[in-house]
Amino acid sequence: MGKDLRLVIGPRVSFNRYFDANRFTNFLTGATSYNSNGSTLSNAIDRGSGAVVIWTPSKKFRLATAYLGENTEFLNSAIFNTSSNPASGLFRGTNTLSAELTYSPSSAVNLRFLYTRSTLKAYNGFIGGAVGEPLPYGYADDGFGGRVRDSGADAYIVNFDWLVTPKFGIFGRYSYGSTNINPVNPARSGGDVNVQAFQFGLGFPDLGKKGALGVISFVVPYDYTDGRQFLLAGGGDGGTQYDLEASYYYPLTNNIAIVPAFYAIFNANNFDSNPTVLVGNVRAQFSF
Repeated sequence: MGKDLRLVIGPRVSFNRYFDANRFTNFLTGATSYNSNGSTLSNAIDRGSGAVVIWTPSKKFRLATAYLGENTEFLNSAIFNTSSNPASGLFRGTNTLSAELTYSPSSAVNLRFLYTRSTLKAYNGFIGGAVGEPLPYGYADDGFGGRVRDSGADAYIVNFDWLVTPKFGIFGRYSYGSTNINPVNPARSGGDVNVQAFQFGLGFPDLGKKGALGVISFVVPYDYTDGRQFLLAGGGDGGTQYDLEASYYYPLTNNIAIVPAFYAIFNANNFDSNPTVLVGNVRAQFSF
């Protein structure tokens, strides 16, 4: 559709391929954990049926918009994947409308502003789990164990990366999400579950070899600031989880890379009482 306008339409479009990018957190070459790859609040639908429109009027600006109805291979199609269910289709099930503006004043700096409006279908009368990323890892009722109706949610994300020198950079994200709780029982007043997440890190391009990348990432993946009384799961005991990650992408050849990584997870699942979790792994990566 022209060099500065793209249209993508499909039955299963990957949201993360077009939104919330960052030169230091790409899952193939940058930070390796799910919490560090991108915002935990970015979209309730990682893959869905719909369309993405990308407009790049100049080197400094990029605007991407998308509408997606839930359709992912990781969810039970008999319960989720509402876009392929004739009773729900593209517009009556879980769906999201997103817009992201990227401003790049130079090749060294990218600043992104992302907004997503979600309609979250209540499954068995509850909101959250795998489909409610504005409730990351959470599950919500009406505050008294009762059922809720389909809910709306908003997520706001600011994301930047800055290559300070050719071999050193910084990056970060701040995310804020709010999910409205609508009880089925008219005697319950409902309210909002509000959550924030943030990330800061350092990047070291060409560390030890051209094409290599070292990354240090500090993440608070989900800090509930309001509405914990609605959470069946995810709120923990009032604590806040935070992660520290170090990873190193090292290309052995043009097609083979080795990626060692180390993670420390504190207050896992928002429980202050949980012990620190330490994880080390090494990934061999083949590209063709």
